[in-house]
Amino acid sequence: MLKYVGTDLLSFMEFTSTKVILPFNPKSETYEAFKITLTPKMAQYILDNHNKDNRKISKSQVHKIFRSIENDNWMLDGQPMSFNKEGNLTEFQHRLHAMLKCSPNREFPVIVVTGVDSDCFTKTATNRPRKPIDEIQRKYNRAQSEEVSVLGDVLKRRRGKRLEMQNAIYEYERWFKNISNSICISGNYENVTNKFCYQKKTVRSWIVLCERYGYIEECKTFLEYLDVHLDPDSDCDVTISNQFVDFWNENAVDLSNEKRMDFLYSMLCLAIDLISDRDDGMVEFDFRPNQLEHHEMIKKGVYKKFLA
Repeated sequence: MLKYVGTDLLSFMEFTSTKVILPFNPKSETYEAFKITLTPKMAQYILDNHNKDNRKISKSQVHKIFRSIENDNWMLDGQPMSFNKEGNLTEFQHRLHAMLKCSPNREFPVIVVTGVDSDCFTKTATNRPRKPIDEIQRKYNRAQSEEVSVLGDVLKRRRGKRLEMQNAIYEYERWFKNISNSICISGNYENVTNKFCYQKKTVRSWIVLCERYGYIEECKTFLEYLDVHLDPDSDCDVTISNQFVDFWNENAVDLSNEKRMDFLYSMLCLAIDLISDRDDGMVEFDFRPNQLEHHEMIKKGVYKKFLA
């Protein structure tokens, strides 16, 4: 038998006259917290009757929570379902919608808080949203932001799952060694990192993938040619590095920084293809900008291999 928690007996009697009986009264002046067992039917009742003053629902967030429940079960994360003094839901609506996608016989242990001030969202400073780096540093407190930045770019280049809270620790553990090496390697080519300072994470993610897929020597060879070319005191004349820089200067200038990173990554992958065929660098970097689009790049070369 459900135990009633609350102070407004008349309101509670209204609940008991319906097919759904909540074990508490959402409309309460009393600020208190307690644990209940919630069912999908109860979730539907709350959404129908006590969700009159909330933000617009996000279907993608509902699906994300449902997938989390399906994959990892209902996690006891300590986040409460809360109601203001008027009895309206203030937190938990997306989780309630996700519950509706589950079996009607499923039960969810939930912490409930009642008596929340109605204008708390207006007057209270909001919590800082958690990011993947927060989750990584929770377990690895020495993890650096530049490492996580490279990790995010590595996952982007592979066109799979983006870096998010749910995969942050797994992907960090999977790629950490390569990322650490890429940061050390890039530090040996100061002229390159200075030239592409706003695209540094993309250069490093490219190094990561070169090492993971067995192209690290070709990678270092090209970086050396490029670094020497960018040295104003050098008179070294290597075809691939000369034309690489000219191609970048001519075609990337009007792109947004995000597009520049995509463009540079394609260029770097093409450079590896050329160096693999001729490691002395005396080969032309002869391409048209439209050949560097993703739909063209996936057809061959290391760009295609790095997607695997």
